[in-house]
Amino acid sequence: MSIKTKLFPSNIKKLLSLGFCLFLIISNSANAILLDFDELDDTVVDAEGNRVPLSDEYESQGLVFVGSAYGGGVVAGPGFGFEFVSGNLPTFVSFNLGSPSEIAVDITVNGPNYFKSIVSSGAIVGMTDDPGTPYIPNELFSFYSETGIASVHFSGKAGNYIDNLTYTYTSDVAVPEPSTIILLGLGLLGLFSSRLKSTFTNFSKP
Repeated sequence: MSIKTKLFPSNIKKLLSLGFCLFLIISNSANAILLDFDELDDTVVDAEGNRVPLSDEYESQGLVFVGSAYGGGVVAGPGFGFEFVSGNLPTFVSFNLGSPSEIAVDITVNGPNYFKSIVSSGAIVGMTDDPGTPYIPNELFSFYSETGIASVHFSGKAGNYIDNLTYTYTSDVAVPEPSTIILLGLGLLGLFSSRLKSTFTNFSKP
């Protein structure tokens, strides 16, 4: 009997195949995209020497920037937003938000049958008695909508930036309920553990 056959008998091969199938089920249930903006150049200028705002640099990945959005390791500006332009809208969007002036930023999120408006941490300026909340650098925001998210916009009260933009498109393939995935995973793990223990016990015998 070869070493390969001893270490990987047929029952272990079957278990590994089942585990790989489970991995495919989970990984194919959604398509996530992460943009860290590290490749953006902050020195792009037009013929008159003015900085060129971002627009369709990420159109191939499903979104465009609108307003005064500029690159340079992050996306920053006094007031900007991004809109999803592919036919299929993401159901989950998250990003880190910051403000060098530590002033609160208004965030407006829109989608089919979905609307949310919130304020980030930081000082609130203007005609209000609300002082705001202590500023949180790189504050994380996440939004979810079953019907999809079409756009996210930020107020222009002060300069702000976003980084590590993540958005997820739910696939058209039916996704098992989380409880089903967990039970299947536990069952495979238990079966794999018992089989593996038995195999190596037998293999270690003279």
